[in-house]
Amino acid sequence: MTSPESATDGSRVLAPRTVRAYAGDWALFTDWCATTGAWELPADPATVIAFLTDCPAAPATLRRRVAAVDHHHTAVGYPPPGRSPAVLAALGRPTRGPRQVPTETVAAVEAALRALPSHGWTRGMFGRRDRCLLVLSQLAGVPYRHLAQLTVGDISIADDGVTIRAAAGEWTLCSADDGLLCGPCAVARWLRILNLVVTRPSNHDIGQALKRAKPTTGRLPHLCRSTCGLDGATLGVPLLPPIDRWGYVPFPVQRLTPHSLSRRVRDLLGGDLGAHRDLLVDAEDESEAAAPSPVRRAVYSREDSRRAWARRRADLKDLADVDDLLRDVDARARELERRTAAILVGQSGPTETEPRNE
Repeated sequence: MTSPESATDGSRVLAPRTVRAYAGDWALFTDWCATTGAWELPADPATVIAFLTDCPAAPATLRRRVAAVDHHHTAVGYPPPGRSPAVLAALGRPTRGPRQVPTETVAAVEAALRALPSHGWTRGMFGRRDRCLLVLSQLAGVPYRHLAQLTVGDISIADDGVTIRAAAGEWTLCSADDGLLCGPCAVARWLRILNLVVTRPSNHDIGQALKRAKPTTGRLPHLCRSTCGLDGATLGVPLLPPIDRWGYVPFPVQRLTPHSLSRRVRDLLGGDLGAHRDLLVDAEDESEAAAPSPVRRAVYSREDSRRAWARRRADLKDLADVDDLLRDVDARARELERRTAAILVGQSGPTETEPRNE
């Protein structure tokens, strides 16, 4: 067998520090194989997974141990067992194939998908985002640190499912027969509303769209098979933004942190779906729906509408720094108030010329 010092992994020459680390990891692996009676070279993926289970360590250490095992296999011409989907899944890495989800996790996800709303204002906003978050994190297996960095353009929906492509790797999400439990449909529903958030940033319009949406059932047509496209401006925005209690998504669209995403998924799987409200969009919804104005539509063309929404997006972008400016003004006002109070306290104290009571 080739020694660690002279072996190379393909055309890559290992640094001396890596050679020493791999030597220790390989020694641990061979000792474990001798103790358990497993075959060390070549080792099958099940052996590597059992080794990782019996010798727990930090995630970075486990990845290095698998790399050491792969290194010794490729050095003598054997296929690396660490590149198998089973070992990649054990390390929390993309497997480029269908993910094996535990039965209890599937049951918890399906229960949440059946209960989470996808229509109504504001509950449809939270429900659609949370449904998308659940299927991507639990069924597709995208880690939270990568979920927080995804943009809409990283998502590709086709007839056979969803593909998530990012710098860290690639994940897939297969469709289901039941439209209520179909992961790609959950992603498609959220993308449609997020596209409306970007192109027509008006809570009235977004609320109207969610009010008109039909309740999600297993009998509805699969939305993931629709050919409806997204605006180019939507492709660059974060996929999973925060939503405030009134249904507002910050503009420009911001990202939820990995900690916030994981905490939300933990609550959803535990049965805490949140207090979703069904609010009226405005008091004139019914009268406007019953008596639309054909004259207004005739004089206000589609091009006029496009220009108006473009101006609104530009205005919101110009106002994005107003909150920071107001916070700075408030901080300065507090500082001036503190200094004024200090001056007043100093002036109210005794002076050298004032008589003192003996």
